[in-house]
Amino acid sequence: MSVSTWQRKPHLGLQDRRNDDRFPCQGATVIDVLSPQPRSDVQARILDAGTASLKLSVPVFLSPGSLIRIHMTDSVAYAEVRYCTCEGDEHHIGVKVEEVTPKSA
Repeated sequence: MSVSTWQRKPHLGLQDRRNDDRFPCQGATVIDVLSPQPRSDVQARILDAGTASLKLSVPVFLSPGSLIRIHMTDSVAYAEVRYCTCEGDEHHIGVKVEEVTPKSA
């Protein structure tokens, strides 16, 4: 998961293009930005989840196409940022989860 596959085109219209249902949820997590500007231990809040996607609230702007690692209790997820919007003093990012692996001991 070292190369971004981001090729998102602007969406015009009211129709939701998601392939999976979204479920509201709450939780705190920590992410590492792997590229293009590496950054460790960024605090994040989970806002909702889908089958292979998440919406997170983060304190910094992350450009679409950024690759991130999401730390969970027993595993680590690798994901790609699909969008980032400014919501007051935080940013909401939508990520597509590419791979989930168990945490190594």
